[in-house]
Parts: sequence; C-alpha cells; structure tokens
Amino acid sequence: MKKLLTLMSALLFVFTATFLSADQGIEGNTIKIGSFLPLSGALGGIGSGLKVGMETYIKYFNAELSGEVGGKKIDSIFLDDQFVPEKSYQAVKKLVESDKVFALVGAVGTPGISASMDYIVQKGIPFVYQGSGAPVLYAPPKRNVFPVQPSYIFEGRVMVKFIADHLNGKKIFVVYQNDEAGEGVREGIKEILPDYKRKNVTVVKEVPVDRSMTDFSPVATQIKQEQPDAVIVFAFGGLAVGVVKAAREAGIDFQKIKFLTTYVNSDPIWFLMAGNMWNDIYCGAWASPTTGDYYKNFMRVWKQYSGQKKDPSPYNIAGWIAAETFVEGLKRTQKLFGSITWNNFIKAMETFNEKGGWSGGMAYKLAFKPFNANDKTCRFPQEYLYFVVGVKKQYQLYKQAKTLEELFIKAY
Repeated sequence: MKKLLTLMSALLFVFTATFLSADQGIEGNTIKIGSFLPLSGALGGIGSGLKVGMETYIKYFNAELSGEVGGKKIDSIFLDDQFVPEKSYQAVKKLVESDKVFALVGAVGTPGISASMDYIVQKGIPFVYQGSGAPVLYAPPKRNVFPVQPSYIFEGRVMVKFIADHLNGKKIFVVYQNDEAGEGVREGIKEILPDYKRKNVTVVKEVPVDRSMTDFSPVATQIKQEQPDAVIVFAFGGLAVGVVKAAREAGIDFQKIKFLTTYVNSDPIWFLMAGNMWNDIYCGAWASPTTGDYYKNFMRVWKQYSGQKKDPSPYNIAGWIAAETFVEGLKRTQKLFGSITWNNFIKAMETFNEKGGWSGGMAYKLAFKPFNANDKTCRFPQEYLYFVVGVKKQYQLYKQAKTLEELFIKAY
C-alpha cells in the first residue's frame, strides 16, 4: 500500500509539473515568447534583422489582429547568444525556466540550435522557426519542433533540378562550406543525381572551403581546369564573396559558366560587399514574392510599425515569417480548442497540411502533419524554392511566371 501511495504521489507530481509547464507563458491576456539569436558579433546583422521583422509583425498583431485569438497580445523576449553554442544553450534555459515563455519563436544558427535541441525536446516547449536548414530539425522528427525555412538538403536537390532543367547544364562543380550545413547540401545533391542519370548530369568535383581561408585562387584555378556548366557555391557571406571574387579575377566567364549560391546569401547587401561582381549570380529564395492585396498590406504594416526607413531585407522578412507562422498556429488553436496550451498548439500546427499546405502568408505550402516518429515528412519545413539572379546590382526573378506554382521548384 505504501509503495502504491508513493507511486501515485510521483505520478501526481509528474502530471502537475507537466500541466504547469504546458500553460506557462500565458498571463491574463498576454502570451510570452522568446528568441535566441546573435544580436552582436560577426553575425549580429542577421539576428538583428530577424528581430526587427518579428517585432514588426508582433506590433501589427497586437494592434490589429489580437481579436482572432481571444484578445490576447504577444510579449517577446530576445536574448543575444553571439552565435556561441554554449550561450545559446544558456539563453534557452533562461527563456524556459526563468522567463517561462510559452514558446520559442525564431532562432539563428545551426551550432546553437543543435546544442540546445535535446533540452528543448525534453522540455516539450513549442519551437517555431529556426534560422537554419540543418536536417537535425526534422530528421528524426520532434513533436514540438516546427522548422519553416527549407532544409539545405532540399536546397541541394533544387539546385541540381534548376541546373539540369532550366540551365540545361550537365557538369556541376560544387564548392561547399566545410561544416554541417555544407554536408546537408552535399547530401541533397547526391540524393537527386540518380534521377538525372539519363541526362548525364554529374558532379565533376567537390571542393571544401572554411572560415580560415583568405586565398580562394586555388578554387578558381580548379574551376577553370574542370570547365563545368555550373558552379554551386554553398558558402555563407564572405566565403561566397571570396570564391566569386577569385573566379572573376581568374577570368571565368559567368555567362558561360553559371554560378549558383544559397538562399542565405540572397540579401541585396551582397551587392554592397561585392559590387558588380555579384551580377549574374543565381541565388536561392523561398519567401513568396508577394503581390496584390497582401503585398500592399505588408508594406503598409512595414512603414507603420517597423521604425525603418528602408525597405525590408530578406532577414526582416524571415523574422516576419517566424512570427506570422506562430500566430497562424495560435489562430488555429483558438478556433479548434478555445484554450491555448502546449498540447493544443502542437495539435493545431499539425493541421497545416490540410488543403495542400498553408500559403496564407509569406511561407509557401507549409504542411506539418500529425506527429509520427517514423515519418520525418511530418515535420518537413517548406519544400519549395525558386531563384533570383543579379542584374545591374539588384535581384530579379529567374523567369516570368503567371503563378507561384510555375515559379517554385519542389525538392521532392
């Protein structure tokens, strides 16, 4: 009998702790969320840009949309992890245990996200939108983790499709960042190559680069030797600029040999860094190129609530998408269940797959499904990408398309 009472007491403690944690972050009409991202240091511009985008959408929601979730408003906490994994982990612990946020929304950087993932999964707190395309976000799937931006594996697959089907290329030279992100794009490329065997599409060479490099001329020399039809430069920021600069200086004709790079480099700021050298570069993109009433409202909101005089950057838009996706989950939770708890929120997010995926915002066909530990597709991020190309120091769509279906390229 004593053992039974002890067991019952233990179970009661577990259930009570779970119940309390699942409801944390909601006080009266306020829902508290937290983000961990670099706001200073070398990548501080990326995190700061995402923060501005999130704050803009949250101000918009609080002022104009809160009625759709029972009048509740969102309060956000942003912690600077300086792109240091140990600081990311400590920031997450503070947000969950001290600040007691309802959800983690918006994070930047594969290293910090990976370092915090086991803790986040153990706690069960909803985690929406990560500024990373690492496969760890969905493979294996985690019930409480909802990635949004496309996986680097997906991007690798789409790059090969684009080279083979749109550019009619066969010989591909791959320059990849020597880290987890680079391995992701390599995996995607290897996955899809067998599908293009009949077209004789092959990777002629792979060359790694890392942040310690300052001389990229050997990479350019190898590109000239191989004379590929296309070069995939999967490297972020200065690494990508270094490769492109070396290729230009080596006399490589970018009209003859097409250069592609990751969506991470799609910010127009690269034209300021690289100037005309960045012309003719194809960059991946994934946020819907909005038009019509949605775009008009977006620009109205941006001008009214962002506090910025310049147009939004891709990092601002990423932050907007992070907050917008979270709010879509809140709306569905309110509509389906009437009360907002972790469990109800997760179940509501799992309805995104209905009607072909959610495209009501800037994300395109997000399709989260009911959780299945054996099915990684239940937590697939966006599967669709398209390309923009540098022309006269600005980006334009790689082709004119009448519909988004014509523009986007699906990874699988």
